[in-house]
Amino acid sequence: MAKTKRYAVAALTWSTLLAAAIAAQETVPATSPQTSPAHNNVRKLVQWKRFDYTCDEGKKLTVYLAGASAKVSFGAQTYFLKQTMSADGNRYSDGKIVWWGKGNGGFLQEDNPDGNGKMIVKDCKLDEPLNPQTGTVTGSVTYLQRMALPPTAVIEVKLQDVSLADAPAKAIAEQTYNLGERQVPVPFSLNFDPAKIDPKHTYSLSARITVDGKLVFISDKAYPVLTRGNSTQADIVLKPATASPK
Repeated sequence: MAKTKRYAVAALTWSTLLAAAIAAQETVPATSPQTSPAHNNVRKLVQWKRFDYTCDEGKKLTVYLAGASAKVSFGAQTYFLKQTMSADGNRYSDGKIVWWGKGNGGFLQEDNPDGNGKMIVKDCKLDEPLNPQTGTVTGSVTYLQRMALPPTAVIEVKLQDVSLADAPAKAIAEQTYNLGERQVPVPFSLNFDPAKIDPKHTYSLSARITVDGKLVFISDKAYPVLTRGNSTQADIVLKPATASPK
């Protein structure tokens, strides 16, 4: 009988150990914070592009753009807007306020379905235009000598401020052209910044032709343009330089 009890106790002990082992295998260990995969939850910094405007009565307005979002600061207010559909210009709205940018201008008004919301500020103009206006003078360069120039010849046209007789001319703009297979007269179109033009000053065009760096032809007189009743066009006739190559 005692022997039978010992077998029963041993069997019970073995069963208990086996059950514990199976339970241990089936238990899923908790993931410790140290072994958890790292996640970068830091939000990317929004890169805003700034545009400063001067509006009616000298009021200042600033627009910050980033993708389809706009942040408009006017007075003590800052509006956060989203780009919306528009057939004309760039329209941003939050359903209550709308900023409408068109080219180098824009306006801020209350948003309503018929588009006639109360104007908050109007006639806003960019302090630094996106596409500055350019002026242009045109004409041609030629010479009277019966000779052909090689394709390597280079024509230089220059717009200068010649207001001061006792001072060197001030260059406003210049352009160079490779002659190539062309022969004179050669047309030119010279762009300049209108902000550099003073209506009280005198401006003229000059030109010259070089071959392999050596001066061949040059203008020997002024061709006035732009101010004092002069046009934006001039046909420049060049004279042979003192030492022209064959």
